[in-house]
Amino acid sequence: MAMCQVCRRTLLAGERYRTWRWARRDQTVCAVCEPDARDAGAVRVVDAYEIVRATGLTQTVRRVA
Repeated sequence: MAMCQVCRRTLLAGERYRTWRWARRDQTVCAVCEPDARDAGAVRVVDAYEIVRATGLTQTVRRVA
């Protein structure tokens, strides 16, 4: 499970995020909060977006319909 370190929201499966560095730590930031992270002085570590994967849930999720 991934969480945005700016808005503290749990990222949904398939949602895009990037890794930013501030306070000597790598932080996960959602696409919506990127301007806030930049304004706070963070530096983007990875240029490409990453996507939250939900592969671990396939054994526990029941299909409906």
